[in-house]
Order: sequence, then C-alpha cells, then structure tokens
Amino acid sequence: MKERVIRKIKSLSLRSRVLSFNKFKAIGHLSQINLQTFEHYKTAIKPYYERYIKEVSRADMATSLELATFMYMICNINQYTRLLDMGSGLSSFVFRFYAKEHPGVKIYSVDDDAAWLAKTRDYLVRHDLNTENMLTLEDFMELPDMQFDCILHDLNFVEVRINYVEQILKRLESQGLIIFDDVHKPDYLYALLTKLNDNQVKAYDLKSITLDTYGRFALAAVKD
Repeated sequence: MKERVIRKIKSLSLRSRVLSFNKFKAIGHLSQINLQTFEHYKTAIKPYYERYIKEVSRADMATSLELATFMYMICNINQYTRLLDMGSGLSSFVFRFYAKEHPGVKIYSVDDDAAWLAKTRDYLVRHDLNTENMLTLEDFMELPDMQFDCILHDLNFVEVRINYVEQILKRLESQGLIIFDDVHKPDYLYALLTKLNDNQVKAYDLKSITLDTYGRFALAAVKD
C-alpha cells in the first residue's frame, strides 16, 4: 500500500513537469503550427497512410495518421537533416518521403525485427524512396555514436523500447527533438518520464495534436 502511494505521488510530480503543447510551439519556428498547417500536411500524407494500412499493417498497429502528419509537418517546418526512425514502418515512409523532397537529408531506419525491416524496405521501393541506412537494432548499436536532430522512438512494444531510451537520448544532438509514441499507457509513461527526468530532458505534451481514434498519443522531448 505504501509503495503504491509513493508511486502515485511520484507519478503526479513527474506529470506536473510535462510542459504544455503551447510551450512546445514556442520553440524555434514551431509557432507556425496551427490547424490550417496541420490539415495541409495531413492532406499530403493521408493517401499514403490509407494505402499503408490496406497493404502492409493494421491501423491499430501502424503509426497513426495524426502522428505521421505531425512528424511530416515538423520536419518541413524545422528542416531537419539527420533523422533517426527507431521502429521501421509508416514512419520510415514519412521521413524518407520528406527526404526525397529535401536533397541532402540523411535517414536511418532501425528495427529489432529483420523480417519487418525487409517488409518496410519493399514498401519504400514501391514508392521509389531511398532505402539506404536501414539497419537491424544490433547493427545500429555497433555503429559509432552519431548525432541526430530529430528522432522517433517507436521500437517494438513499449516493454522493449523503454530499455533503449538512454542510449537513444545519447544520439540526440543539443536542442534536438525526440518523439515517443504510445504514452497513453500509464506504466510506460511513468517509466519514460522517470528516465527523461533523470537525464534532465524537457518533455512536452502532444496529446492535443497526436491523439488518434484508438486513444494513442505522443510526447515530445527536447535535449538542452
């Protein structure tokens, strides 16, 4: 009983430190984010999302349309040049679709399932997108530390991906952005906020813009 009370108090304390979406929009050029801008990028991504959930993965397993739109939008607004996709799939398409429009952008797609990585590669090929730097988790972790300005950490299930938060944070450059999906799950959110707090990383609530029909939503973190 005592442990549950302590955990609840700590959880409330951690959640109170998560900054609002309006605070997030105050960073850099993100003040450009509004409903009209979001709908513009959603229109561009939606046909590919619909094809993906029809041909490759179920809607409740794939990156949501809301998160896909958000990622595509902030890439275009902030003009990221080094992106890391931890957990291949629709997110790999979004990053590489953006890269095709912006020569010189480097994308790394990483997955702990080699078969799924190959499936993602096939989908990218069908859309004439670059398939360089698609690596298994094991191979990626053996590479020298590289710095990325934008990372999506959506690897495997939350019980697995939580174990890699610290390693991925080390690959995020100063003022870089990292997105964590599925924070609607209380245990995952608690563990994640604990790790972000221990690493002195600011967290921002993205629920208002990434909430989907399954109740999933994301959290952003910025490294000082």
